[in-house]
Amino acid sequence: MSLESPSPKEKKSGRYGAASLYLAVPTLLAASILVGFFLGQWADSRFGTEPFLMIVGLVLGMAAAGREMYRLVKKAQALEEEEKEDSR
Repeated sequence: MSLESPSPKEKKSGRYGAASLYLAVPTLLAASILVGFFLGQWADSRFGTEPFLMIVGLVLGMAAAGREMYRLVKKAQALEEEEKEDSR
């Protein structure tokens, strides 16, 4: 960390960093659930266990989405707090 004040470009990227993380949430939700669904559906067709593995895939996709969403929100909050401290 330098003692110099951040350049305008660095301030700008910090300002939009949290917003970009929040915008990633809907994509993350959709992608995780769809991947879980399609992998479960593929495994069901391969092993003949319909609809058991599809349901397991959906649940795992939702759990993964929830975990990553929590991590993204915590990171965005940390960026916002850092920006508040820098503006003081």
